[in-house]
Amino acid sequence: LQAQFNLAVRLRDGRGVETDLDAAREFFLKAAENELAAAQLALAKMWAQGEGGEQDEAAATQWIRKAAEQGNAVAQNDLALRLIEGLGAGISLPEAMDWFAKAAEQDCVPAQYNLGRRLFEGEGVRPDRKNAVHWLKLAAAAGHTEAQYLLGLACVKGADSEPNSIEAAKWFRKAAEAGHGGAQWELTRQLQAVPGSAYATEIFKWSLQAAEQGIAEAQHNLGICYAEGCGVEEDETKAVEWFRKATEQGDPQAQCHLAERLRAGRGAEVDQKTARELFGKAARHGVVHAQFALAGMCAQGEGGEIDIDTATQWFRKAARQGHAEAQNDLAERLVEANSAEAMDWYQKAAEQNCVCAQYNFGRHLLEGDGVPLDSEAGVQWLRFAAAANHTEAQFLIGCALDQGTGVASDPVESLKWFRKAAEGGKAEAQFALAVSLERGEGCVANLEEAANWYTLAAEQGHASAQFNLAGMYARGRGIMADDNKAVEYFQLAAEQAVASAQCNLGAMYEQGRGVEQNFSAAMRWYELAADQGLCRAQYNLAVMLHAGRGVESDLKEAVTWYRQAGKQGHAAAQYTLARLFLHGEGVEANEVEAAKWFNLAAAQEVPEAQLILADCYLRGRGVPEDFVLAYVWFNRASSHGLEIAEKNKRHTARYMTPDQIAQAQEISRTHLAA
Repeated sequence: LQAQFNLAVRLRDGRGVETDLDAAREFFLKAAENELAAAQLALAKMWAQGEGGEQDEAAATQWIRKAAEQGNAVAQNDLALRLIEGLGAGISLPEAMDWFAKAAEQDCVPAQYNLGRRLFEGEGVRPDRKNAVHWLKLAAAAGHTEAQYLLGLACVKGADSEPNSIEAAKWFRKAAEAGHGGAQWELTRQLQAVPGSAYATEIFKWSLQAAEQGIAEAQHNLGICYAEGCGVEEDETKAVEWFRKATEQGDPQAQCHLAERLRAGRGAEVDQKTARELFGKAARHGVVHAQFALAGMCAQGEGGEIDIDTATQWFRKAARQGHAEAQNDLAERLVEANSAEAMDWYQKAAEQNCVCAQYNFGRHLLEGDGVPLDSEAGVQWLRFAAAANHTEAQFLIGCALDQGTGVASDPVESLKWFRKAAEGGKAEAQFALAVSLERGEGCVANLEEAANWYTLAAEQGHASAQFNLAGMYARGRGIMADDNKAVEYFQLAAEQAVASAQCNLGAMYEQGRGVEQNFSAAMRWYELAADQGLCRAQYNLAVMLHAGRGVESDLKEAVTWYRQAGKQGHAAAQYTLARLFLHGEGVEANEVEAAKWFNLAAAQEVPEAQLILADCYLRGRGVPEDFVLAYVWFNRASSHGLEIAEKNKRHTARYMTPDQIAQAQEISRTHLAA
């Protein structure tokens, strides 16, 4: 029998004789019919492969069964596989498991693996992970690579005990060293889970080997290694190469990373259209960062048309997955249409320490914008953002402390936050800090430092800072006086329609300070400020029209501007307007109207107006004659040093009764006390 078997083997393999499959099959058959298990197994394989005759799976299974029944472990394993696949016999999973068990008990390594795998996965049998690990360990110890790999997975999951990453890494390493791509990748993952970078070189090594075997996750990971310089020199071009390979296999994370680089031109030329397409693919697989990035591209029209609806849709998907920045951006888009929902998203993002959301949510609470006013809570959220160096939040905290909004007013603390925001480059904070330093609010006044902060804010185009800085140059406060610099900054502020700057610039042109004297230019700037309602400019414009400086004298137009300024309480305009009515210059003489304007100017302590108003009461010009009031106004004018007023007061007293004098003196004393 053995001779027949040996001859058949040589005829089949062409060893020492010419290959003759027909003859080989005949000799295998003779030996098989005489119960030689090895011959039965060899004959079965010839039937299965159609060697030396037609292919016949049923015959193959029949002879494998005979060999298995004789205890041939290899045949038992092969028969089990055929029963699972239904080759040459009906499918019978229970019987297959029995044959696997028989072969495994005879130390058939493939059977140990097959039995262990099916017990582990519950394939054809109830899952029994404890027994699965037993058989897998036997196969793994015998060097079966797939068993080593699966045993590693079992250790990760804690199949027969607690998860054991050390044991898992041991088995993954054995399989990896044998070239198993899946094990190489799983070993990489185990090494990556170790804190620190001690295994960076090995992580790169195994990622590379797994990637070269076409494992998409490993290709993606290798791209990250190159991108971050993990275990290898940083190389964005190489990163793109491996991200691209993983992308071609449909790996969503790789699609996202490749899209990032195509969008920014890192390691590859900018290709926003492709980037948008790749973000779309990854986004549809639920990659949250891709959803956020795609939303941004749609919102900004990168790689295609602007599509706000689609942008909002993807922001919402990312937000629902807990992406804090997406939650914040979604809120910004909803705030006008649905403020309640917007506030919910702001709050969710803020609670995840999204600094921008903390600022936005705090600001809305502080201002009661789209949400019930809650200044205290608003300040609290702003404090979180401010502590994370959010400049806008620092500035708002400073404002809240300055104004006592939601917190007790605290100039010192306010100044601290203004300074932080100012150092962060916020022009409004630089201006606020400068004002506090100039006025000594929350600190000792420091004009020199105030001028420095005004300068920084002015250079950013802050109009009020430009105006204040110009004033400091003009007066030499905290900085060396420099009319040229004053004109420069007045001009900058004036061009931003700051009325006071326009008026002051007009004055510089009128006086020829820091610029060549130019009455026409002065008129132009006065007029711009006057049109904005600045009474000081209205008065200056009226004076120039009155005097014919830079323009032909136009008393009628001058009266118009004197009146505008006077109505706003400009004392000099009121006094001048009163004199014009008194003498009928530019207007029809009107003592009543003159007395009215003298009274307004006198109330603002214009001595000349007080003197003339007293005379009006003395003579009954435009007002009823009243010696008491005449005495009172002469007295007030006298208090400013007008000798003629004192003389007229004494003259008036000659015509007054003692009671009238007493009344006038009481009125004067009451005024002085006030």
